[in-house]
Amino acid sequence: MSTKTDATMSWEAVADHVDALGLKLKVHFENAAGQLEEVNEAFEGLGSAVEAIFSAIGAAVRDPAVREDAGNLAASLVDALADTLSNAGRELEGGDDGLRCHRAAGQGRSPKELSEKN
Repeated sequence: MSTKTDATMSWEAVADHVDALGLKLKVHFENAAGQLEEVNEAFEGLGSAVEAIFSAIGAAVRDPAVREDAGNLAASLVDALADTLSNAGRELEGGDDGLRCHRAAGQGRSPKELSEKN
């Protein structure tokens, strides 16, 4: 009888260990499920925020005041670029006061002009 009792006790010990392990695993899975729920909620919040941003952009594009300001900005930018390029062109065309590239020996002459002179 002692063998049967030892085997029964051994299997009871196995069952106790399985129960203990099962409870610990259950706690871990419940914690992970709670974190997954938080992650899902965060993604839902992010999706709502992106949707709100695009909605705001759409409303801004349809707003006549925003469109007018954007047009004024574009016109000012074009004017500023045109003025800057015009000034740069005048400086490049201007004589010694301009931004001309002067070669030490040839004073602005091309290589062809220099070779013809020699």
